[in-house]
Amino acid sequence: MVHHAIQAIQTLLRRRARQTLASAAALIFAAALLSGCGSVSQGSTLGERQGATVAEHSSIDVGESARSDTCAQWKAGTVKQRDGALIRLRKFAGSPVGSSSALQYGHVLSDERAYRLFQSFCAHHFARAFKLYKLYERAAAFVGH
Repeated sequence: MVHHAIQAIQTLLRRRARQTLASAAALIFAAALLSGCGSVSQGSTLGERQGATVAEHSSIDVGESARSDTCAQWKAGTVKQRDGALIRLRKFAGSPVGSSSALQYGHVLSDERAYRLFQSFCAHHFARAFKLYKLYERAAAFVGH
């Protein structure tokens, strides 16, 4: 009887060890996937990233793409870079949205209105990670043309 009890405990411990190992492997895999999400290497500064963007896209802008630009990048950018971001956002938001005869292109804001929108929202510290395109498209849905 004691022999079977020891075997049962050993089997249970092996099973738990496999489950723990599988859980740990899944956790490590998830951490590896998420470690690169939305981050930039420690050695590069915002200015270096902007310089690479200008060289790659031959346009002046505050960030890397219309979908990734944030309020923090807006605040760090120059007026010329902000104007470039507004142009890119207008093209992004005003692109074709479907085959409906009523709405063929997305709504856009005037550059002046969009500039004021970003200046007012991005002035707040809590908004530093806000995506510019989300602010832009939501405002354009109400007042855009």
